[in-house]
Amino acid sequence: MSLVKAQGKRALDRILAEEFLDELTTIPLATLRERRLLVDHEEAWLSYLRRMLHGRIDILEATVAMRRDGRDESRGLDIAALVSSLATQMGPGKHPIGLDVVESPGAGRRAVERLIARAGLDEYSTMSDAQLDGRLDELRDVERDVSEVRHRVHEVHGQLTQELARRYRSGEAQPDSALKGTS
Repeated sequence: MSLVKAQGKRALDRILAEEFLDELTTIPLATLRERRLLVDHEEAWLSYLRRMLHGRIDILEATVAMRRDGRDESRGLDIAALVSSLATQMGPGKHPIGLDVVESPGAGRRAVERLIARAGLDEYSTMSDAQLDGRLDELRDVERDVSEVRHRVHEVHGQLTQELARRYRSGEAQPDSALKGTS
């Protein structure tokens, strides 16, 4: 599954297209700020998506471990251990999720949501070991793709931020103009 489509119309496709950073030094300040806000939004979505995938992976890995250790699956997963594991990975309160992220539109979002929904969380006890392993491999592959795309989005964000900083240092723009909504 590819999150990015060449010539795509979605925000993520536009952000990662080469022309998104064309003429960066000459575009209006308002456009530069709009682009950075768009990138911020997509990065937040990708971060949220990664955490959702990590949670699904952790649940399925716990299921596999229970089977391997011969524990009774009918008693279910140790939710306290899972919450502790996720809290250790993410830290408390480090990643607040706003409705703008959860409600983010886009075909990529829907495709990944379908994959997460198929993560076997409701039917894990009826899945064979091979099916669980296959589902884990699929989720891990998607997590790697999301991480790689997120890294590329971070690079774009860095270039936009550098250009904003350059304009502030040179006096071309005033930081307080962002508060007034002017360029």
